[in-house]
Amino acid sequence: MSRRLDGLGLVSLVLLTVQHSTRLFAQVVPNRATAYLHPTDVRDARAIWVNPAGLAVQREASIYAELDVSNPGSRGQLRQINAGFNARGLSLGYQRDVLDAGARGQTYRLGLAGASGGLAAGFAVAHYRGDGAKATGWDAGLTYAGFAAEGLTLGGVIVNIGQPVVRGLRQRLTFVPGFTWHPRPLAALGLSAHSRVTPDSVVAYAFGLSWISTNQAGIRWPIAIMARLDTDGGLRRGAFSLGLSIGSQDRFGVVASTPGDVSRIDEASLYGLSTREPSPRRR
Repeated sequence: MSRRLDGLGLVSLVLLTVQHSTRLFAQVVPNRATAYLHPTDVRDARAIWVNPAGLAVQREASIYAELDVSNPGSRGQLRQINAGFNARGLSLGYQRDVLDAGARGQTYRLGLAGASGGLAAGFAVAHYRGDGAKATGWDAGLTYAGFAAEGLTLGGVIVNIGQPVVRGLRQRLTFVPGFTWHPRPLAALGLSAHSRVTPDSVVAYAFGLSWISTNQAGIRWPIAIMARLDTDGGLRRGAFSLGLSIGSQDRFGVVASTPGDVSRIDEASLYGLSTREPSPRRR
């Protein structure tokens, strides 16, 4: 009887270990930029994670880096490190994740985009590495800003083309359509929305508000504010993000995210972004 009980205990221990390993390697962490940006409002190096078409909306060179911390405060833990650059539509991004139980994950992303008139198109290939991950997926996106008189930009991106399996979890093919509207009387104000649609259903919505202060000549002042509300497919609140950035060509920002009930800050990130546009003679 004693040997039988010992055997059952050993089997239970093995099963618990396997279940723990499954939970560990099933973690897939989205890039932090996807938590506060929309597919139609990003035009710098971070677009490679949100909508690669945004890499070509402006003829610019940009670099950025971002640190993400969960449960900020005395119990805070570094969860993600991001960095990347964009040079007129050619972009490279890197993401390093600190997962539970000391596991690590890396994502390398290469993007290419072009634009003509108000239409921009781009694609990005993502290669996942690290503990329990070795897979490749694709994203492809479009934006159209031909409604200049109305200040309206439409766009969308198809993510996880090929549906790669990352740490035991298949990344579902998802279509993300959206828009950003800058009403002409208040061009500094931006209203954005997008949804996430799988072949089965609409799984999420996101609604955003941004304010970029400018003077009468249209020159950007060094303060910008953004807010975003995420819901599930039934419009039930899931998360809220609030961000503040300071600077123009060289910008520093902080973004804090909370659950839908805004009961606590469960994630915060700090980023730096530097952009340069070519002079008219070099265009």
